[in-house]
Amino acid sequence: MSDRADPASSAPPAPPAPPAPPAPAGPVAPPPAGTPDEYSWLVGFEGDWRDTWWNRDFLDLVARRLDLARVRTAVDVGSGAGHWGRTLLPLLHPDATLVGIDREAAFVAQATAQAQARGLADRLSYRQALAETLPLPDASADLVTCQTVLIHVADPRHVLGEMRRILRPGGLLLAAEPNNFAEKAASLVTAPGLSREGRLALLTLEATCQDGKKALGRGDSSVGERLPTLFRDVGLQDIRACQSDKCALLLPPYDAPEQREELRQMLSWIDGGIWLGAGGTRDATHELYLAGGGDPAAFEALWALARREASAWREAALSRTLSGARGVTFYLISGRAP
Repeated sequence: MSDRADPASSAPPAPPAPPAPPAPAGPVAPPPAGTPDEYSWLVGFEGDWRDTWWNRDFLDLVARRLDLARVRTAVDVGSGAGHWGRTLLPLLHPDATLVGIDREAAFVAQATAQAQARGLADRLSYRQALAETLPLPDASADLVTCQTVLIHVADPRHVLGEMRRILRPGGLLLAAEPNNFAEKAASLVTAPGLSREGRLALLTLEATCQDGKKALGRGDSSVGERLPTLFRDVGLQDIRACQSDKCALLLPPYDAPEQREELRQMLSWIDGGIWLGAGGTRDATHELYLAGGGDPAAFEALWALARREASAWREAALSRTLSGARGVTFYLISGRAP
């Protein structure tokens, strides 16, 4: 069959049907819990989802404000598969080099392979180490940065102190961190089929689980608001704060590439069972809920409500009735070493 219109026909060709949303064939099991593979899948290391987090012209503006073009030596702490470092590299000095630090050998290997595939191996390198004990000399970097790392550490002040230690005088510390509670609240505004009582109950579940995460020493999922104070506490100056201008948009038929990627990631989470509650799976959420002081007798009802919410999101997406914007509270906090 030809893909061109019949020249003998007087009728114009029918417009192509809009692409169907990228729905998985059925529920898919996530990788084993607590493994690097699970985290890689959870946070979109293996797809293009992280590329939807930023508008390039916004980052260009941030680069001008912070004079990133003068940076020649940079360190990306908790570099994962290397997305944030690769995003910033074009904004730095043309001769700049960046070292990524991550605790997981699998992520170091993944980031190294990405750098090689993109012809950046001479400028990007990666090492396995902990954010709490960076294997770099004092005052050795012009820029030290991280993206969605401080939400996972037990003591962000200590990690920021390590990042501050390796900054040269006048060097810049730049952190990109969210407020996931605010993001959950924003998503519930348009959650299909939820009553006001249901929205408030799911916010209670989220808040309790976030408290449990902190109590268990696994980080603060809403650390963004605290960062300016923590920057000051570790001796940084000229502290600035702004928010990313990006938010997630879904408008049927979801034919824009960014919308399709957002929808793909959302459906993967739902079908993998990690959309439900702040902890993901039932057992993980139950653990966080109890650690945060939640009422054991109330958990099953909250969990059932979370499952209904996830099912409603999935049904709305696949029926192409899901429509609107989802606010993303994503901070960029910067400060300079004296």
